[in-house]
Amino acid sequence: MKKKLPTISAQLKKWLLIPVFCVFLLTSAFSLFVQYRAAFGAAERLLSISIMDVIDEVKRKTDEYQIVYSEMVASAVRDSDISDLGRLADIYMLEEIDILDENGIITDSTDKSLIGYDMKSLPETAEYIEELKEQKSASLREILPAEDETRISKYSACVLREGSFLQIGYSRKTAEYYYEDMVDDYTVNRHILESGMLFIINADNEIVSIRSDHDEEIIRSVLEENDLPCNIRTVYAGGRSYYSMYDTIGSFRVVAVLPCAEVMEEPRLTALISVIVGVIVFVTLYAAITLLVKRTVVRQVGEIADTLKAITEGDLDAQVSVYTSREFDIISNGINSTLDSLKDHIAREAARIDDELRYAREIQFSALPALTGQFTDDPRFRLFASMNSAKEVGGDFYDFYMINDHTLVFTIADVSGKGIPAAMFMMNGKAKLHDCTDSPDDPGSCICRANKRICEGNDAGMFITAWVGVLDLISGELRFVNAGHTNPVLIRDGKAEMPGMKANLILGILEVAAYTTQTMQLKKGDVLFLYTDGVNEALNADLELYGNERLIKALNGITPGGDDICAEICRTVRASVEKFAAGAPQADDITMLCLYFKGQD
Repeated sequence: MKKKLPTISAQLKKWLLIPVFCVFLLTSAFSLFVQYRAAFGAAERLLSISIMDVIDEVKRKTDEYQIVYSEMVASAVRDSDISDLGRLADIYMLEEIDILDENGIITDSTDKSLIGYDMKSLPETAEYIEELKEQKSASLREILPAEDETRISKYSACVLREGSFLQIGYSRKTAEYYYEDMVDDYTVNRHILESGMLFIINADNEIVSIRSDHDEEIIRSVLEENDLPCNIRTVYAGGRSYYSMYDTIGSFRVVAVLPCAEVMEEPRLTALISVIVGVIVFVTLYAAITLLVKRTVVRQVGEIADTLKAITEGDLDAQVSVYTSREFDIISNGINSTLDSLKDHIAREAARIDDELRYAREIQFSALPALTGQFTDDPRFRLFASMNSAKEVGGDFYDFYMINDHTLVFTIADVSGKGIPAAMFMMNGKAKLHDCTDSPDDPGSCICRANKRICEGNDAGMFITAWVGVLDLISGELRFVNAGHTNPVLIRDGKAEMPGMKANLILGILEVAAYTTQTMQLKKGDVLFLYTDGVNEALNADLELYGNERLIKALNGITPGGDDICAEICRTVRASVEKFAAGAPQADDITMLCLYFKGQD
């Protein structure tokens, strides 16, 4: 059994779905990766900005406080007219006090080594002096390098008198005290997004500032590592994951914590929407490509296939008319050109075969005896025979000849099959029957010899039904052999009937078959009508058989009246069969032989 092959449409859907699905997975994965990377980067920036906001706010407040403190010291100097800077530093517990002129040069200081130092000598301090001159107060944020905690690294200054400024210097250690005063409340009301938090720890990992509703488990998880990484990291607490990050201000660290789920909530939603949109897009794309290819390729291939099927079923007038693209135009024109060439070739071959069949028909009919001479002039009988083939050539035949001046042999036969093979077998069978019918007293033995010769070399397994009669024109005695043929009709005194007779085996089947000679006595005026099964087995449009009853009815009432009575009888039967068939095609050869026995006066 031939394996059922898939259609182009099914293969297209299958192999188009695979790459489309792979592309969808890749794009979805890439989109998820980009979304999560963007969310991670956004979380890192958010934590960093939140931390820097706290640090900047602490430094700003510290700077403001130190400027206020410098203004308080300057006011004390102006009010008490204290000129001893060392005493002033002891009173206010300051590490360094400087007096600057309007150009930023130190004119007096608790550190006498600094007198004459130009504060604009460094870019950082030069900017600080310009700010001081413009705004009458300024603060320098730990820009100067300091190798130890006692070295001055930070300054704040304000106007002392017209043309002079008072400057206070702080060491890193002193700045830490200011930071510690400032960091206490800076994270109490601060949060990141909805549930993220900020807290500040000192150098001993002790919390110095945090929200009142803080989650201690999260804080412990963040502080488990003594050396907190400066970069963002992920910590786990209570079955949830958090992003954590820190930065320093002095010896303090500002730590930010944010739940990962809160960060990824929007990316997950965006990713889900992207996946849904991707599914819609790719399903639409898949459907559109499938529909497009189906319309532009599969449908056209189907039209071509339907046309080719019609051609293979015999409709050579079918034409392929698919011209939707250059490729299909080439295919359509190629098939149509091939079909035209095939039709031309078939027409030429058909013409040649018709010629050959015409010649074969002429040869076949030329082998049949002609109704001339004695067969039309003998006063003792009249004879007429006709053959109408269902095809150009047929397998029926008839024969008649005289053995002597008073013995007539006549035969009607039907070869199995139709067309050329039947015609060839008919010619062979007719010749062998004719050659063997040489004993008028015992035609049965003659038919036995003929059958044996017909069986020799009959590899095709064909056979012949035959009715052979030998008539004594003087006595009217009819000796005959029925080799499986239809019984003839005897018309006597206007009444038609089929006389009972024994049917022997058909010819060409069994070499040792026996054939019996039977006898019948004809009277003057009797008509014997012989025929092949193309008569009684003729069909109409309803597939009904003509049958023997209709044949008898057509022949009843016929009374011999002239020399052409046999021809009239054959034409009557022919007309009756055609009327019954009512236009239905002739299915088998129709052969008739009619004998009118007039007797001898």
